[in-house]
Amino acid sequence: MRRDSVALVAGLRAADLGRGGQHPKVGPLRVADLLHEWVHHDRNHIRQMLANLQTVAWPHMGNAQRFSAP
Repeated sequence: MRRDSVALVAGLRAADLGRGGQHPKVGPLRVADLLHEWVHHDRNHIRQMLANLQTVAWPHMGNAQRFSAP
């Protein structure tokens, strides 16, 4: 699915970025708005993955936890 999305984005022209429509919950949306949301959305997933990994590692860090303690 990601490969298809990348191909779709690669095929966009500058004029396509201003095209849009009306979303029933959030109102007007342009193609450019959605592209920016994709970046935000992906970054949020990366943040979630990091938090999960930190949770797994924390109990095994011993006194090294003091490097990260507030």
